[in-house]
Amino acid sequence: MLMTAIEQAPPRQRADEPRADTDIATTRPGTPGGIFMRQFWHAVCRSRDLPAGSTKPLRIMSEDFAIYRTRAGVPQIVADRCPHRGALMHLGSVEDEAIRCVYHGWKFDRCGQCVEQTYPTREYLDLVFAYFGAGDPPPFPHFPHRTSPGLIQVWNAEHVPCNYLQSFENSMDEVHVAFTHQPGGSHAKMSVDLPIITAEETDWGMLRFGTRRTGKVRQTLHYAPNVTRVIVPPLAGMDGVGGWSEIYFSFTPVDDENHLWLITSHVEVSGKDAETYIAKRAEYDRKVAAAPPVMDLVRNIWSGKLRFAEATHPDLAVVQDIAVQAGQGRIEDRQNERLGRSDTGIILWRRILTRELRAIAEGRPAKKWQRPPAEVVPTLGF
Repeated sequence: MLMTAIEQAPPRQRADEPRADTDIATTRPGTPGGIFMRQFWHAVCRSRDLPAGSTKPLRIMSEDFAIYRTRAGVPQIVADRCPHRGALMHLGSVEDEAIRCVYHGWKFDRCGQCVEQTYPTREYLDLVFAYFGAGDPPPFPHFPHRTSPGLIQVWNAEHVPCNYLQSFENSMDEVHVAFTHQPGGSHAKMSVDLPIITAEETDWGMLRFGTRRTGKVRQTLHYAPNVTRVIVPPLAGMDGVGGWSEIYFSFTPVDDENHLWLITSHVEVSGKDAETYIAKRAEYDRKVAAAPPVMDLVRNIWSGKLRFAEATHPDLAVVQDIAVQAGQGRIEDRQNERLGRSDTGIILWRRILTRELRAIAEGRPAKKWQRPPAEVVPTLGF
């Protein structure tokens, strides 16, 4: 029988607990949170959504940009407006390795000549990443992935109408699975008993543990500042094909009230199993295309038109998570929470953020984050 998730008083608060004067949710330019987040690479879109010769508007951390892919296949991010007369650059056209402004035809090459600023971009795990900070970017890729045989699969990109930290914190909350994702599926295996949650800071982020009554431990990695690496059940629409996969969640701020949820997974299948998986994945993609958009279902749940427990969708876990996380409000009111023992990972990460943002605000040295080692990997724990 499941016990309530909040069964004891939270640990005594420490001096580095978030306070009203430390805004750990904002990533706006010039704020401590914005300066902190701009130390890292960020996933900005799926590679497949940026074909050669295409241009798109892009908003990341409350700043606007234009992103395009050159004819040679290189993604590039530039300032959103032409320095000539301020026309929107994404309205322009890609010519070979350059972009031409639609207003007066001014042309800018990949080096950004005549553009106020260009931003380093890379591609990894079928996603486009960019660096928006000052100076040279940190080493790339900024986190490792499993190199054993299998398939790299990129999932739907969701635009979530709430602050990025709410989704990142949800990924630190293993206990919510037994309640939010209770209806059927592979998640049922995680609802047998509630784990004891512990966590520790590392030089690359946070390592979190969920210990079950059997003594088995589920290990999850949270890479600073917004990536979670974990082993998860198949999505509802996959009907278990491919088994439990290793997945990488990237929660990229659009602004303080919206974020992108980008997902890549490593599915350990090969040979005939890989063929079976690819066929099932094609069927899954058709189901997703025919299903209502995730946010339509979420809004119906919020309005009371659809009961939470009755929602069905190929991406059911995504629907459930967004309904709960974005349902907390565009920016969660953390000052009026009552945290419990199961929130140990969330409490630790907020302490880390608070410490780092205060150091930035006070002009003190902040932590020098390291690239995660390849040998530290998530474990299933069942």
